[in-house]
Amino acid sequence: MPARKPAPSAKTRKPAARRKPSGGLAGQVALLGARASLAGLAAGARIVAARPALFGGIAVFSVSAGLVADNALNRQAGPHRHPMLVTRDVEPQATATRTAVQKAKPAPIGNDPRIVAFPLVREVQSLLADQGYYKAEVDGRAGQATDMAIRAFQTERGLRVDGMATPLLLTQIRAAGHAEEIDPTQVASLETAGVASDASQGSGSDLVRQIQAGLADAKVADLQADGILGERTKAAIRTFQALESLDVTGEPSQQVLDRLRAIAVGG
Repeated sequence: MPARKPAPSAKTRKPAARRKPSGGLAGQVALLGARASLAGLAAGARIVAARPALFGGIAVFSVSAGLVADNALNRQAGPHRHPMLVTRDVEPQATATRTAVQKAKPAPIGNDPRIVAFPLVREVQSLLADQGYYKAEVDGRAGQATDMAIRAFQTERGLRVDGMATPLLLTQIRAAGHAEEIDPTQVASLETAGVASDASQGSGSDLVRQIQAGLADAKVADLQADGILGERTKAAIRTFQALESLDVTGEPSQQVLDRLRAIAVGG
């Protein structure tokens, strides 16, 4: 029998040749690309799975922004100057607001209700209302309405402007109201009547002259001591009587003269 050939050992056996993929180079590139895409998707899925809240919020925000942009750009009727910011027309509302503000009437000017009413203030208000200065309710209370009326009167009459309701102011308002009622053509007859009335009292004209001089010295009024009892002299007497807490009559009297003399001596 012929001798058998010895079998080759594992060490001497040649490795089997690997099969080359079919399709050539293009197929190899496509296979590598597919593997890379699968690897990227797997990595992305792992990242999203690690932070679900973060990526979920980003997704919701992206969808909402897309819906708003689509609504502003494609689903609004008519042109918009700022489609991403202006989603409705606010001009009519602004116009209505301006119109309401323009039509709103200013609050009426009045006095402070917390202040106690005084008869003097009430009389000042009434007289100023008769002369067209006071426009509010006659309530006897001081406040903005009373202050404005007094200041308007004092400014127009060339008096010291302080807005205070005083006996002196009351006398000045009465004198102004009485002067407006006098007919200028009757001034001379009034002056003459005053002189005649004084003359009938004997020393009446001298009394008027002395009172006029005392009133001028006391800076109550700028009077000329002529002994004529005119309206300026009566108004000055009323002012002095109010300042000295005397009966306000506007008539010359020995009491007025004595008080003027006492002031002059005391001064």
